[in-house]
Amino acid sequence: MKKILINITLVFIFAALSGLQGQVSNHGSLEGKVVDAKTNEPLIGANIIILGTNLGTMSDLQGNFFLKKVPVGSYSIKATIIGYKSKTATVQVQYQQTVKIKFELTETVLEMPELIVTAGKKAQSFQDVPNSVSLVTPREIERRNRTYLNEVLEYTPGVNFMHGDVNIRGSSGFSLGAGSRVLLLLDGIPMMPGDSGDIKWDIIPISQIERVEVVKGAGSALYGSYALGGVINIISKEPSPEPYTELKISTGIYDKPHYPEWEWTDRMLHFSQTDVTHSRKLKNVGILLSAGRKSSTGYQQNGDYINWNLLGRADVHFDNQSRLTLQTNFSTGDRGEIFQWRNQNDVFEMPVTSVGDWISSSKFSANGVFRQLLNPRFTYKIRASYFENYWKHHYHDNDDFSRAQNIGFEVQADYVLTSTQSLTFGLETVHDITNSAMFGDHTGANWAGYLQDEIHFGKLVTATAGVRYDYHAVDTGIHDSQINPKLGFTIKPSLFSTFRASVGRGFRSPTMAEMFTETTTSGFRIIPNPSLKAEKAWSYEIGVNQIISENLLIDFALFHNDYQNFIEPERDEQNTVYFINAERARIRGLELMAQSNWWKKRIHLKTSYTLLDPKYVSRDYTLFWWAEKLMGKNEPEVSYSAPLAYRAKHLFTNSVDFNIGKLNIGVDFRYVSRLDSVKVYPTDKRVSQKVWDARMSYKLDQVTFAFNLNNLFNYSYTQIERNMAPVRHFVFSVSGRF
Repeated sequence: MKKILINITLVFIFAALSGLQGQVSNHGSLEGKVVDAKTNEPLIGANIIILGTNLGTMSDLQGNFFLKKVPVGSYSIKATIIGYKSKTATVQVQYQQTVKIKFELTETVLEMPELIVTAGKKAQSFQDVPNSVSLVTPREIERRNRTYLNEVLEYTPGVNFMHGDVNIRGSSGFSLGAGSRVLLLLDGIPMMPGDSGDIKWDIIPISQIERVEVVKGAGSALYGSYALGGVINIISKEPSPEPYTELKISTGIYDKPHYPEWEWTDRMLHFSQTDVTHSRKLKNVGILLSAGRKSSTGYQQNGDYINWNLLGRADVHFDNQSRLTLQTNFSTGDRGEIFQWRNQNDVFEMPVTSVGDWISSSKFSANGVFRQLLNPRFTYKIRASYFENYWKHHYHDNDDFSRAQNIGFEVQADYVLTSTQSLTFGLETVHDITNSAMFGDHTGANWAGYLQDEIHFGKLVTATAGVRYDYHAVDTGIHDSQINPKLGFTIKPSLFSTFRASVGRGFRSPTMAEMFTETTTSGFRIIPNPSLKAEKAWSYEIGVNQIISENLLIDFALFHNDYQNFIEPERDEQNTVYFINAERARIRGLELMAQSNWWKKRIHLKTSYTLLDPKYVSRDYTLFWWAEKLMGKNEPEVSYSAPLAYRAKHLFTNSVDFNIGKLNIGVDFRYVSRLDSVKVYPTDKRVSQKVWDARMSYKLDQVTFAFNLNNLFNYSYTQIERNMAPVRHFVFSVSGRF
């Protein structure tokens, strides 16, 4: 461990010294504007990049951009924004001179991201990323008009939910809220509680999300534990240089159940949401403040909730080369607890003893990120973060509580060695403190160092190689260390084709909840297993992204994941639940995504299909068994037992949008095949999910009116046993910016 950390530290020192040497060079400035080539309207939020350097900026509300202290020399400047063809221009920067440039971008039929910031912990061209990445755009977030982000992500290719637990290509299954194989980031900062290690979707107001990047496959080579199955990075909205106030009000009602005998109340069941945001710039400080309230009666007994959100952000721009971002989030609320239905005739009612059970909770996060560009070749950032998660049960049979604190610190640097090679490297530490009646009082810590090298071989091939070392320890004396490498390639034979391939190793340390939970609730006894081992995995993928025509794009991927010490919940005949290390597991499959635009972008279609083959493996097995055979080793006798629980074999989504002037009409369909295996009540009847959603919105100046009809045909289904999914519900909202 010491050697690895020392080597990374030496790289830091060498790169920093190189950066300091570069500061003595002469400088000029660069300013310009980005506009629509057809209308000459300014394009807001366009990325301006000086190729071969770490220099870059974004266009403001007037489409203007400005870069100071650009060293004298000749540069290629690239302007990119979703929905437009990127454009590159060559400029000559002279001493103490300002070079002016105007980018006129042509609108494209297909909306493809130009830059991705999650896959490599830095801004990368979408075509240089060797992993599958899906983007949730601002338009999709706005039009789906949902309360929480997980409801929007249900239509992301390869993503599925099991009662709030997110699955990327079947990685997580259902874990009772104890642990996740998907890492949630907010602007690159982990947002995972130190006790349960699951995702708290209510911590981040959906009104403050700019876009979401979903990276699939093991991400431990850069992000460590929790990223075993993928990464979801929320890119939040930045403060605006021009003052504005935004208000959104939503209200809705739940319909009656499909079958009259399932009706359980004569009340009108309803929900509402109010969000208000204000942003402005005070000299060199950009400020954004947001507050929100959500409440509902629920569509089933014990389904009521109330939740408050507060968010504050300040961006301090010291100069063109350095910036400090401070952000805090707070969420608090109460909600009823729903564990299972009363019986098959009363599926929207709770067991009599559980009626009135509820949970109070609060989440608080605060983080600061300082970024500085020492010279065009070297930039670094320092990140400090704090996340506190508190909850308390008010149940008829227990009053468990937990308070978990997660403290993180990271130093990261990006160093451009040459115009074709760049390094990303860093050091990170995380400390968890848990005080809980359910998990006990425990502490844990993780120290890590990582390094990634990206090399361009002309315009055809890009290679990415990386490695991360993690050392994890818990106060019980359990400790473990992992070295996780990755290697990826992209090949671009033309502007319209990109082939990719990647292999990476991942790991996930067991959470406090998986190791130490001891409680009794709703007839189930959950016992601890402090001897759980860390999960390990190898992830393989090959894929292609192909633009068939100006109206059609297809992305296809084959993937294979091998897991060792797979952590899964088990239940015995006495209703005792505990977590174990399954010997081995394997998840393989394919993913297909197609999107197209027709009739001058008035009609937009997006379709995805994911095929999964998730199985337990009986004995030692690797993807490259054939190579071992060629080397004279015996071919392993591999047999497969039961399918992994809570993984659907088929996922299919389809979305159609019609745009006529300021009117948008859309229809979404989601299909999830019947689960082959469940664990809590395996003999219960199970059905597939076939859900239709409809939506309509109209924009009148600065005000948008929206109407959504979710679960259009009032289809009855469950994601996990004995928990009915939402019935048909109607949503009406009004939002405006002033």
